[in-house]
Amino acid sequence: MKIIEGNIFTTDCQTIVNTVNCFGIMGAGIALECRYRYPEMFERYKEMCDKKLLDIGKLYLYQSNTKWILNFPTKNHWKFPTKPIYLEKGLLKFKETYEQKKIQSIAFPLLGAQNGGLSKDESLELLQKHLKGIEIPIEIYIYKENASDDLYNIFKTAFLSNNLESLKRLTDLKSNQIKKITEILENEDLKNMGQLSSFKGIGETTISKCFNYAMRPDIKNIQKKLF
Repeated sequence: MKIIEGNIFTTDCQTIVNTVNCFGIMGAGIALECRYRYPEMFERYKEMCDKKLLDIGKLYLYQSNTKWILNFPTKNHWKFPTKPIYLEKGLLKFKETYEQKKIQSIAFPLLGAQNGGLSKDESLELLQKHLKGIEIPIEIYIYKENASDDLYNIFKTAFLSNNLESLKRLTDLKSNQIKKITEILENEDLKNMGQLSSFKGIGETTISKCFNYAMRPDIKNIQKKLF
């Protein structure tokens, strides 16, 4: 088990854990970024929540040809805090099923610590307690806001290498949006895709189109059932 300070999307692990609620909202943190990266996964997740299929202790595994995303409920409603018992139920389910689901390596964030109300120490202690003895590589990421991710440099190079008309066609962005993003990309302090949302005038639709462009060529995603 490795404890890493950085960005979870740089992991070489086969599977990344995405912390979610059971209400159908991926509106912040790692969940929002997963929503941008895997929009089809988000639609399936929302459908599950609308039908009341997702619950504490149930996990939803989503596969692409690059990464698997393990959606892990840490709370019921997004407004409510995480409780340690919620994490324990999910971790128990993971331990019971990871071999059956062919999960070979996995990266966890600090469950419930970023937007769930738990302290970093409390979350880390729970993870270490319940994941101890599992015989696959495990990484636990302590989120670092300005750490590099796996997409930003690719996105920046590709974006700045194309002219305005090509970018309009490839990204479906408008001219003024492209010019704004070009200005932002000249900021040397920018290190990851998630930081785009901190700039005035860059909304969710624009960010979503940036992620779509950064992840080209298109990836065929395979959905898995709840277990």
